[in-house]
This record gives sequence, C-alpha cells and structure tokens, in this order.
Amino acid sequence: MSREIKKILISTMPRSGTTFFFDFISKLFDFEKVEPKFADGLVPKAPEWDPYKFDKTYLEMKENQVLCAHYQFNDDIIPIINDENTLTFFLYRDPRDAQLSATFYIKNALTHHALHNSLSCMSESDAIALMLSGGLINTKDNELVDYGGASYFTCTTLQWIKQKNVYAIKYEDFFTNPFDTMKELLISANVKMEDKYLNSVLEQFSFSKFSNGRKKGEEDKSSHFRKGIVGDYKNYYTELHKAIAKKVIGQDLVSLGYEKDLTW
Repeated sequence: MSREIKKILISTMPRSGTTFFFDFISKLFDFEKVEPKFADGLVPKAPEWDPYKFDKTYLEMKENQVLCAHYQFNDDIIPIINDENTLTFFLYRDPRDAQLSATFYIKNALTHHALHNSLSCMSESDAIALMLSGGLINTKDNELVDYGGASYFTCTTLQWIKQKNVYAIKYEDFFTNPFDTMKELLISANVKMEDKYLNSVLEQFSFSKFSNGRKKGEEDKSSHFRKGIVGDYKNYYTELHKAIAKKVIGQDLVSLGYEKDLTW
C-alpha cells in the first residue's frame, strides 16, 4: 500500500535549483506553496547572517502544503521527517557550482543580502575566494557577520542526507534525467504515481521557461536562474580557488560523491 502524503518539506543547498524544484513539486502533488516566514522581514542580528537558521515555519505546516527553504538540520525537524504522512526532500549540488552561482547572484543582484556590500566591491576572483573560505564580513550597516563559507553548506548537506526518511536528490541527476530520477525517488518513498502524469508535469518545466527564454549555458549573472549547467566552476576557478576548496570542503566533496580524492 502506498503512503498517503499530507505535507511536503523541502530543504535545499542554496543555488541548487530551489525555486524550480519548489514549483515542480507543488505542481506534481497539487499542494499549496508555503514560503518561510523570514521572507517577510526576519533579519538575524550580527554576527549571524543566515535567517533560515532561525525560521520555524515548518512547525506550522498544514495539510496539502509544501514548504521549501535552506534549512539547517535541527532537533525540531526530526519529528517532521519521521512523520509517515510527511514527505521530505533534500536537494543539493556540487558545492563548487553552488558557491559560484551564489557569488554572482549576491554580488550582482541580491542587494539585501548581508554579504552584498562587501562582494559588490570585490573582483569576481576575490569574491569567489571569500565565498569559499568564509570570513568576518562588513555589512552595509558596518556590522560584522561571521560567514561560514562553503563548509557551512556541505556540513548541513551531509547531516540531511544521512537521515533515513529524507529523500536526497542531486541537482545534476534531476536536471540531466528528471523522469528516471523522480521515478526512482517516488518508488523509494512508496509514493504511487502514474508515469504519464509525471511526464506531463515535467514537460511544463524547463530552464528556458524559467529564464525568460535563455538556453542552458546562456548566462545572466543578475538572474536567479543564472546559467543552469553542471561544472561551471571550472570556467572560473584559479589555482588559489582550488587550493581553498580542497582545504575547506575537499573531504566533503569526496563524501558527497563529487570527487574521489583531493587530486582534482
């Protein structure tokens, strides 16, 4: 007997197709989208910078709703993911691509972000390095925030994907072969869905439709849907960026299956 899904929680690594996947799952299950409350103005007090760390919207979910955000794994979430009627996803991506995309988006467009003021004054190369390493960063209000860098998100990802009742999806798998990826995941989650219906929903979603007609690889650094390709970090990383990445997330890249060792 298949599960009866009443609620859906999605947590994601930032810049891993969050908005796209949120819309897709909402359409697939015909559930109402619920935005995290922080979107209404929750700003953490320096030196904190991550509003999702403090948002608790997931405690207020109702039936036939889907909530999506970049949540840290915590004790409050455990009963939710262990609820038989709640389906929980975690979507993640090669952290190097995710951080590169975040660098350009925060630097060029996300003016309210705590890191925008500093990144906007840097070269692209310096901004990429800082987003990888983390550091103490001045906000536009001249406050210091303690940004954790790429390891902040890889540590979170590793916590989420090891949970028994969390269905982890790699960005690279979903965007390369969405039908087979979702079909396998739904079977694993004991959720029955007709192939024809799954295909019909997938056909409504494409990078081009979400990026005002651009094809994958056509870049707009100020767009939420910047480029949509895999391995783009290779086009920007210097030897310095590689050295920083190996130091701060090298072992995490191995654990997540993106590298075999540190010799890349």
